[in-house]
Amino acid sequence: MERSLLIEMTRDKYVERCKQRALDHLDRGDLKSAVAAFVGNMNARPDCELPSYLATLGASLLRADDAPGWRTLIEGLK
Repeated sequence: MERSLLIEMTRDKYVERCKQRALDHLDRGDLKSAVAAFVGNMNARPDCELPSYLATLGASLLRADDAPGWRTLIEGLK
């Protein structure tokens, strides 16, 4: 997606869209795609970049194959 289109959408709407896409992957049982989609989409927009501590937590949850943990992380993000 073109970067200018990403910025035209409000931050709140963009974050909700990123969360929903990732949760859709989780609902299909695809943790790796959920993580890739969420991190990639959030980091595509400067005002939505994930802090390093969340990236570290997310990596730990992925290594542990902890889909419920990822769901909690995604749903709790504002």
